[in-house]
Amino acid sequence: MTRHEASGQHEHHESSKTCRVCSSPYVQEHPPGFGICEKCGYKILIVLLIVMVAVSYIAWFGVL
Repeated sequence: MTRHEASGQHEHHESSKTCRVCSSPYVQEHPPGFGICEKCGYKILIVLLIVMVAVSYIAWFGVL
């Protein structure tokens, strides 16, 4: 038994139903792990892919 249970204080933490990036509400049965909607998640992945490709080109042409 935890201290909160012993004192009768029960806090119910509900998961946020808004995206942390765009603040738009999303409806999903199981919320994503980081609190980011699918659309923003895909946008972030695309940006990361572009950054990785750009860095690899910079690395290759920096060596040559």
